Amino acid sequence: MEIVKYHRDYLPVLRQLYLDSRSATFTWQDTTVFELSDFERDTDGEQIWVAVEGSEVLGFISIWEPDGFIHHLFVSPHKLRHGTGARLLNISKQHYSTLSLKCLVANENATDFYHSNGFVIASTYDDGLDSYHLMTFSS
Repeated sequence: MEIVKYHRDYLPVLRQLYLDSRSATFTWQDTTVFELSDFERDTDGEQIWVAVEGSEVLGFISIWEPDGFIHHLFVSPHKLRHGTGARLLNISKQHYSTLSLKCLVANENATDFYHSNGFVIASTYDDGLDSYHLMTFSS
């Protein structure tokens, strides 16, 4: 597996991966409103790193660079728990000494994943189904 900077050639695959991953894992949301075009809108202006193995795209991470804010980390549903997410986080840690992200409280698997990768809950915001943890990492 290698981690590379985003190139427009990856767009069709990343659009599908983003849609498929959210549809499979965001069980607390109405996934029928998700669209392929969400990827471009949701990552506009962000630094994107892509995990690839051969010609297969495994996942991506997008970071709002001015704040070191991880906006998205998604792995193909059939490649979960194979180290892809950790590798994407590691490339981010190499480029930013501090990172932060929001993780929905309902997404316990993601919260556990970030904990296991050195992130801590800095605060929690209660907003019903949209309640989230603000998680931080410092090297």
